[in-house]
Amino acid sequence: MGSIINRIKRITIARRITQSATLLFLNLPFVHLLMVSCPVFYCHGCPLASMACPLGVLVNFSTLRIFPFVTLGILGLVGTIGGRLVCGWLCPFGLIQDLLHKIPSRKISLHPLLSYVKYPLLIGLVFAVPYFLPGKPITFCHFCPSGTLEASIPWQFLGQSSQGGWPAFIMRISILVGVVVFGIVASRSWCRVLCPLGAIFAFFNRFSIFRFRLTRHECKDCGVCASKCPVDIDPVKQMNTAECIRCMDCTCTEHIKLGMK
Repeated sequence: MGSIINRIKRITIARRITQSATLLFLNLPFVHLLMVSCPVFYCHGCPLASMACPLGVLVNFSTLRIFPFVTLGILGLVGTIGGRLVCGWLCPFGLIQDLLHKIPSRKISLHPLLSYVKYPLLIGLVFAVPYFLPGKPITFCHFCPSGTLEASIPWQFLGQSSQGGWPAFIMRISILVGVVVFGIVASRSWCRVLCPLGAIFAFFNRFSIFRFRLTRHECKDCGVCASKCPVDIDPVKQMNTAECIRCMDCTCTEHIKLGMK
């Protein structure tokens, strides 16, 4: 068991490094790549933003009724390579979720059906609402907790009021607080239940180039993999399902490996 714990610690440290590096790169004001969508959940309204948010771009293109070839191409390429690997290893909001859940509190388990909530959010608030109701302040970007944390709050401190004034700002803060509390009590709750970008990458998990597989080592069904999974699935019985964020904690037992299919 000690060797398993040590392997999990090494994986966690490596994941924190890649998540932090992504966060740093996305906030380099001298990197001007705002015309290119990053493949992680992020807000390009941040004063330091160096790349565009894919969901923000999809909302804008839906409003303009233009097909987002480049953005969907980037997401499709990333998804085809690793599926939701980006959720577990690169997304800064995933890092925030991991840290929030470490705060001591009563923890809860999420019903599996809640994982389907993110799909109507993707279809409705990212595509349908901006397409059919352009200009209405009810798209995903108007409620996005990442946008509140990285754009609305910093700009408020810089003296620029948010779109919609104080009522809209208070609403965004309330949603952000709700997401924070949800993240404290339930592991990776945003990623599992509410993230539209996670819904996009989830589609690729079953057929991406890099995916989990069982090794030749005999699996004794000890349950260690399932107990370590942050999204409450059994990696052996539910391998490469849509909800797996490929954090690789389950590879600590040497029965599961991530590799090319």
